[in-house]
Amino acid sequence: MSLRAPTFSMQQAALQDWLMHGNPAVSNFIAGNHRDERLRIYGDAYQLRLIDVLANDFPVLRALTGEAMFETLATGYLHAHPSRHPSVRRFGRDLADWLRRQEHPSIWSALARFEWMQGEVFDAIDAIAITMEDVATLPADAWPGLRLELHPTIRRLRAPDCIPAMIEAHHAGNPPPPANGSDPSDWLLWRDDFIVRWRRIDADEAALLDMAANGATFVELCARLATFLPESETALRAIGLLKRWITDGLVIAATPSPDTIPRNPPCNAAPLS
Repeated sequence: MSLRAPTFSMQQAALQDWLMHGNPAVSNFIAGNHRDERLRIYGDAYQLRLIDVLANDFPVLRALTGEAMFETLATGYLHAHPSRHPSVRRFGRDLADWLRRQEHPSIWSALARFEWMQGEVFDAIDAIAITMEDVATLPADAWPGLRLELHPTIRRLRAPDCIPAMIEAHHAGNPPPPANGSDPSDWLLWRDDFIVRWRRIDADEAALLDMAANGATFVELCARLATFLPESETALRAIGLLKRWITDGLVIAATPSPDTIPRNPPCNAAPLS
């Protein structure tokens, strides 16, 4: 009885098993001499390719740590988190968490998280944002039950103020500012056409963005604002935030929900004008 010739998929699986786990069985599929040397060359090229992927996704981290240290970090991460997806775009998604668990400066993991989130924002699907004119015509009684749908490119995180400053300096070709361990602030990231933008936001805006993303009504947003500000200031702040969100292109829909309107809303907002 003759043995069935290995299929191409079997050869691919064996090569993958060798690359990821060091299983030497792949050598059975390689003809000719110097099999181990040829495999090593291929393995080195594969590893270098993934290191290049990380360097492309985390350029500021690479500049901060230095090329040699970054290669050491990338190699350690590669062994701890082998690539498991056909697209290398997802390869670095666990780097920030992996760095946090290592005995490295905490600023490295914070920077990696911010850079990774920039990539998520850039890759996120697009949507058409509403304009001020789209909501200016809403009747006054529609506002309390208004629900906002936020743009799919929006991301939020907490990061030390030096992180965005380091990224901006790197892209401008300037030396990075000191990597201090300042307390983290709330940051908002989104995409404007093909440009990733970010800005620091106050705690009340961060809370309201999270609520809006989870389907809260305008009156519920106002009620949450009342925990940050005097009640007399909540309406003005709520309208101001909504205007800023629309101007920044963060809102893709504003849908009234009349059945959720309470009798005495905590925020008596008038239509935008």
